[in-house]
Amino acid sequence: MPQKFEVMVGNKAVAHAVRLARAKFISAFPITPQTTIVQYIADMVANGEIDAEYVNTEGELTAQASAFTAGAAGVRAFTATAGPGLLYMHHPMLATRNNRVPVVMALMHRGIKGMDPDQTDMMAQRETGWMMMECESGQEILDTGLMAYKVAEDERVRLPCIFAGDGYILSYTDEPIDIPDEAKVDAFLPPYKTMIPLLPEMGKESRDFQMRQWSVGRDPQANFQDDQQAMENAKKVIKDVNAEFKKMFGRGYGNGLVEEYKTKDVDAVIVAAGTIASTARIAIDRLQAEGKKVGLVRLKTFKPFPAEEFQRIAPKVKAMGIIDRNISIGSGGWTFGEIRNAMYDVAERPKTLQFHAGLSGKEVRVQDIMKIGEKTLKAASGAKVFPLVEWV
Repeated sequence: MPQKFEVMVGNKAVAHAVRLARAKFISAFPITPQTTIVQYIADMVANGEIDAEYVNTEGELTAQASAFTAGAAGVRAFTATAGPGLLYMHHPMLATRNNRVPVVMALMHRGIKGMDPDQTDMMAQRETGWMMMECESGQEILDTGLMAYKVAEDERVRLPCIFAGDGYILSYTDEPIDIPDEAKVDAFLPPYKTMIPLLPEMGKESRDFQMRQWSVGRDPQANFQDDQQAMENAKKVIKDVNAEFKKMFGRGYGNGLVEEYKTKDVDAVIVAAGTIASTARIAIDRLQAEGKKVGLVRLKTFKPFPAEEFQRIAPKVKAMGIIDRNISIGSGGWTFGEIRNAMYDVAERPKTLQFHAGLSGKEVRVQDIMKIGEKTLKAASGAKVFPLVEWV
């Protein structure tokens, strides 16, 4: 069957992912710049393209709680939000992970200090135990939505997942997107199978799925150990699902955890995520055209954090310039901290420089990233650079 292309905004690409995944429950509450996601889905439900229960809720907390309940009851569930709406979901997000319900949520990044995008909203929820994936384009949004369900529902994982894109930049930007064939998607993504027994079947000592086999005498820490192991398992599953998707549909995103761009025989790399990585590609092209040996590592999956990938890359370069479109006040960029932690036991650690860029929607230009690349290369040469933390 020939490919079907349509020019659409990123929010509509999310809706097509939900349609193709055959989600059976959608909880909706509008918040800019996510609002049109649930509007597109509402149209698809109304015209019969999606056979699902569509529920308008009174707030984001209820949207998340109802999606969690639907997933626990045995159907594939979806919700979407942005910025402050994600923060309002915090409590039920913890419950969703605690009960290992594989809800999938689309997030269009919106800053906490304004309407414009940065990635602080998702990073503020990084300890909820959800898997977190960043997208660079509308096509990647659609594809990642499908892969997110397959990873989340894998019996080795059974964890909820966020797939995210930069608000406004992706949510409302048109691009030609390949809409996969429904039959091929059905072959890729099997029907949802709950692991949680329904209430009439539940015993007194395990009323909460797994409840993860909460029972008399069970180590109270065991549930956290289970969750940590599931998150570790997800690394392999993400790689496998990305490879399978590429084989079936012709598109893959690095190895599903990171994507390297022009990193062969370089002295330094820039690390970026989301749409800043798109800008960084152009900067890398120009720098390499000038004979400057710097490449790009795009962070595709933030949780589980691909520590092993950075441990593999670290000995090959002399410096890393890490761009964070977020900040933990008092600590710094979350990606920077995770990478530094991952490289602690690497014998030959590269110099690491931290750059904050794009917060509250501040424009990040090609020339800005070229300067980042040049400064990182200077550090790679052994020269002292200042400051080690820079606001772009």
